[in-house]
Amino acid sequence: MSSSPAAPGGHTHYTVLGLTRKLLQEQAADQSQQVIKRAYHRVLLQNHPDKYPQLKGDGSTASDSASSRSPAKSDVLTIDQISTAYKVLSDTKLKADYDRSLDLAPNNQGLKREEAFQTGIENVDLDDLEFDEGQECWYRSCRCGNSRGFLFTEGDLEEAGENGELLVGCQDCSLWMKVHFAIVDE
Repeated sequence: MSSSPAAPGGHTHYTVLGLTRKLLQEQAADQSQQVIKRAYHRVLLQNHPDKYPQLKGDGSTASDSASSRSPAKSDVLTIDQISTAYKVLSDTKLKADYDRSLDLAPNNQGLKREEAFQTGIENVDLDDLEFDEGQECWYRSCRCGNSRGFLFTEGDLEEAGENGELLVGCQDCSLWMKVHFAIVDE
């Protein structure tokens, strides 16, 4: 499946994980892997039947809700789609082969147009974010409605290292935030 440019449903491996090629190309190699891993975990949670956001708190079962929201049902990705996308994009050789197949695909015009339009990346300064001292994390609300959609810890900042930038994905949607920070030696 890794050689197929589009996953079932017309999604590319990038769109399955809510990423773009450009976004990953802008990252250092180690940060790119972290971004892919975070996106993978976020999409798994978003599409997991037990944790699907629309099913929380309404008391209905997954089968009841799935039938009542059939138009949105096509938006739900399978675990196989998500796992395959992660496997391909996290492996350097498979990703290079996949990118080549996207470039050679007959419908690559649509893919390039889709990737040229990159939505949902907001640049913010670490000082502009709220800090929860109890959980020791920074957070910011997202326009999707999650009051703590963008959430990260000091450990995440340390992983980002000397670069001074951390890419954080919303926990409930496909929006991203680039946090700029400076490392202060104490």
